[in-house]
Amino acid sequence: MRYRTANKSLVIANALGFNAAWWACVLGVKYAIPWLGPLMMAGFLFFHFRFLGYGSKEGLFIVFVALAGTGVDSIKSSLGFISYDSGWPGAIWLAPLWITAMWAGFAALINHSLNWLKGRYLLAFILGAVFGPPSYMAGVRFGVLHFNLPTMTTVLVLAAVWGTAVLAIVWLSQKMMIGANHAE
Repeated sequence: MRYRTANKSLVIANALGFNAAWWACVLGVKYAIPWLGPLMMAGFLFFHFRFLGYGSKEGLFIVFVALAGTGVDSIKSSLGFISYDSGWPGAIWLAPLWITAMWAGFAALINHSLNWLKGRYLLAFILGAVFGPPSYMAGVRFGVLHFNLPTMTTVLVLAAVWGTAVLAIVWLSQKMMIGANHAE
């Protein structure tokens, strides 16, 4: 089942807004303003729900993905694959708020600028595996997170995790969004 969003300019704004907030997360941590990214992502999500959102079903979906993604990144941290800057004092194993914000923002793309992935699970896996690791590598380059194992090992783990995560997120969206106000 494919879903359409009525206004293409809003779909483009969805993608651009997420990317701007993503950069605010990274640069905010780099320049010791760790609240900047989560605040900007909250603004992006406000815009998203004001102009694009599908209501409580999509809100629940975004919260679930944000919490699950935080859990996944916390596991990677607790297993020693990755270390994050600007984490929670006393809980360095827990992925920081700026990571949670990124997961929430990414979830807001699924039913809009990434809705073309619906039902294309192999493509969702491939895109996650290919484009997930470079996001983390950018974080390493900006000094906001660190790979604790050899780069190739970490990139391969990230590819497997992100491929699986994007596939699961697309599948979950299809299951959770049934009956939402999609234009079919």
